[in-house]
Amino acid sequence: MSAIDPDCGVNAMVNYTLGDGLARPQFSVKPDSGELCVSAPLDHETTSDFEFPVIATDRGGLSTTAMVKIQLLDINDNVPVFTVRDYNVSLKEGRISSNEPIVAVSATDADSGRFGTVTYRIVNGNDNDVFRIDRSTGEIFVTKPSLIQANGRFDLEVSATDGGGLAAPQGAMVHVNVIPAGVGSALFDKPRYNFRVREDVRSGTIVGSLKATAGGEFLFI
Repeated sequence: MSAIDPDCGVNAMVNYTLGDGLARPQFSVKPDSGELCVSAPLDHETTSDFEFPVIATDRGGLSTTAMVKIQLLDINDNVPVFTVRDYNVSLKEGRISSNEPIVAVSATDADSGRFGTVTYRIVNGNDNDVFRIDRSTGEIFVTKPSLIQANGRFDLEVSATDGGGLAAPQGAMVHVNVIPAGVGSALFDKPRYNFRVREDVRSGTIVGSLKATAGGEFLFI
């Protein structure tokens, strides 16, 4: 930054200072040159932009003010993290569909843009490609219902990778148990529920209902 004072001599000397704003302690200005410097670590996920005034004052006490706005560019400094490490799924023999997901895994990444976009992959336990995963949503489907037998068990390991190539340090495990057709078991009607709620709702407000079936009867949770 620079400022020009048309005066001569000592009154033409300019001193730069930061005004009130959100700059400190992340930025500082050199009083003689007006160079704006980073003075503390920056984190896009904490604060992505700054706006503050810089004041230029001459030796006679006259001053002028310029507004500075700084926008941080995000870098890929966060890895995906699974919200749940272990998923347990029960499938009933004879009621397995290849069109409906059996479970949905989920991982989050604190970065923004493509660096915060997570893709999923089954990396272990998927012998004969019995299952497939939607790389964007994390939903897992059965692709070959005929290969799933009663009392069978599958342990699938799922990885999560962000748009910059960083992978979750720990994957998620999906444990799939197959129950014989004659055995009763509680099953949710879908693997993922999405609800929207205003941030100012009161404590105790109902945001939605979950539904499962047990032995042909509906259970509301």
